[in-house]
Parts: sequence; C-alpha cells; structure tokens
Amino acid sequence: MKKIVFIRIAVLIFLLTSSINPARQELKTDLPDAGNNKVAYYVFDSGGPDHFPLTTFTDEANIVVVFEGTLWELADSVHYSTGWMKNVVYNYYSEIIRDIRILQARGVKVLMNVDDRPPWSTSTPFTTYDSVKLDYKQFAAFIKACAIDSLNLDGISLDIEHRAEGNDNYRTLLKEIGKYFGPLSFGSATQMYIAAMFKGYWGEPGFDIGRSKDIMAHLNFLMDMAYFNSDYIGRFNQWADSIGASKTMIGVLNDNNDLAFTTTVAAWQPASGPKAGIMVYAANNLKSYTDSVFKALVVQVTDVADNGTDRKGIPQEFTLMQNYPNPFNPSTTIEYYIQQNGLVTLKVFDVLGNEITTLIDNVMNPGYYTTAFDGSKYASGLYFARLTVQSKETKPYIKTIKMLMTK
Repeated sequence: MKKIVFIRIAVLIFLLTSSINPARQELKTDLPDAGNNKVAYYVFDSGGPDHFPLTTFTDEANIVVVFEGTLWELADSVHYSTGWMKNVVYNYYSEIIRDIRILQARGVKVLMNVDDRPPWSTSTPFTTYDSVKLDYKQFAAFIKACAIDSLNLDGISLDIEHRAEGNDNYRTLLKEIGKYFGPLSFGSATQMYIAAMFKGYWGEPGFDIGRSKDIMAHLNFLMDMAYFNSDYIGRFNQWADSIGASKTMIGVLNDNNDLAFTTTVAAWQPASGPKAGIMVYAANNLKSYTDSVFKALVVQVTDVADNGTDRKGIPQEFTLMQNYPNPFNPSTTIEYYIQQNGLVTLKVFDVLGNEITTLIDNVMNPGYYTTAFDGSKYASGLYFARLTVQSKETKPYIKTIKMLMTK
C-alpha cells in the first residue's frame, strides 16, 4: 500500500513539474537588501471600485505575495481549481502566470501565500484531490514541487492563524519546509520563506511559533498582522525580543490604518537596529496607498560604502549626502546620517521654493539612512532636498542639496 501511495505522489509531482510550465525561464533574483523588504499582498477576491493586474497594482514593492486561492490550485488548476483566483482582471490561470513572469523579470520576488490549517498539526497534514494522505516530509516536498518545480516562484509566505495547534507535528512540518525555502535551505540565495502572524483570537499557536527561535531560524522574516492594534512598537517588540529586529516587520491594512499612520510606521526604526521592512495589505485596488507607504520606508545603511566610509556604529556628525544618481530619471536615493536622537524632516522643493513632498517627518535614532524620491509625477528640472534635524543636544542641523531630474 505504501508503495502505491508514493507512486501516486510521484506521478502528481511529475505532472506539476512538467505540464504547467515546461519552458520555464530562470528568472530568480537576489534577495532585497537588509531592511528594504517592501511586501505587497495581491488579493484576488477583494472588493472596491478599481482593480489592477499584478503588473501595475504597485510600482514600489520588491516582494509580491499572491493571496487567496491555493498554491496547488495555481500549479494544477485541473484538479484543485476553486475559482478564487479569477476576478475582473483574470479569467485564466495562464494570464496570472504571464504577469508573475513579468514581475520576476523586473526583479520583483513573487511568493505564494500558503494558509496553515488544523491538519498541519496532525501526522497527515494534507490530503490530495484523490485522497492521498501526506505526512510532513511528503507535504513539504509537495509544496516545493508546486512552488519551485512547477511555478518557478521565489518562495512562500505562511499565513499562520487558522487554528492549527502549536504541537510537535506542526513545528516539525514548518522546519521541514525550511529545507526547501529560507535562509537554511539549499536555495537560500533565492528562495524566500516568510510568515504573517499575530497574537489574537486565532493567533495563540502562531504566537508560540513566532517565539520559537529554532523555527524562526528558517524564516527570512516575520510580519506582524495585528492591523487593529495601533501599538506598532509593542507589536514589533514582542517578536524582535526573540527573533531580532532585522527579521521583524509591521504589516498595515488600509481598512484599519490611515495613510498618516502607515507612513509613520514605515519611517520608524527601532533603537536596536534596522527592521526587516514594511508589509502592505491593500488588496489590488489602492495603488496610491500602497506606493505611498513604501516610499516612506526608511532604509538604514549598515554596511561599508564604496567611498570607504565605515557605516557601522554611530555617525560622528549630521550629514546630508548628494543624491545618487544625479541627474536622475525619475527616482533617486538620498542618503543622510543622524548623529543624535531628534526630530528629522526631509522635504523636497521645486525651483520656485514650493514644497512638493515630505519624505521624512519622524523622531529618529542615530544611524545611517537612505530614502527614495520618486519624481515620476513631476516635470523635469531642478529640485532641492532639505534635511532638518532638531535635537536636544545640539543646535538644529539644516542642509540643502540640488537635484536635477531629466526625462
């Protein structure tokens, strides 16, 4: 009987790896820089007046999570189709695959959301369409066959909240999946393994999992999705305390969090070091909201720059560096150093002195930072970026640089 089960699994995996995308291209990209993970969820069954395809629902994300439906539905729609992944934009699975390839060609990491379920905490965590029951090793291999071999995705995102028990079966499965995805896997340079979780009504097992260092070692990072809780620092610290700040980020949701709040969260940096990035759940119909949050993300630079300056530790002085590239079209990076805690504002003005945008307006810790200015909405010409730091220890620091945009 066992031999028959394994043969059926092997046949299923062969079908997944050969029939869906026989001419796969190697479109893998390097992982985003530390602290620069911009995660956007694309939700197929969302409501709202506007619906964008995967290729245009955000211009700023470097990680896109395909959400709702199932991984195996996308990989083998003949047997697993539920219709969830069809909406006003997509009628056929081939259209979804086409747009995933376009994103990957741009350097965007595309992950598939995988919901945990109560069976994950049993000895047979999954049953196939033809009633084959898989143990944890078979199920992890099945996920790998769907995500990597068939769909050529860049990893998976676990949604840990669906009443699975935080027992040994569950923990063993999560670590087994880590053999194929994440920093301890053979594909560690390209295959991401992330998780969304919270401490709440269904979240107690997730909270236990999130506090487990041996499981978290398999993840690239964890996203807190307690959108209804405005205490983002407390939410962050409950994970960072055991996982580390660099593997923790806050998730924001347009239904619960207005833009003023979400941009504040994106700009905030913990005192312990750079966070993993920011996650936005805004379905597929709020492009301006999503991109505004990502533009507010402050990236703390912690490595050594090409000019030989040591970027580790605390800067010796406040500094606003010249933007790069310059001239630019249409975006550029602005780098600045904060010597002491203080209120930091970074604003951009046009040649007439009119303020056109505020990039940073937040109390910040000492460190080396970069942020981006996107000029796609503005005309070519000369612009000015002004950094102001008000610290209790020193007099205000103010510096302005010239930036030239050419389209």
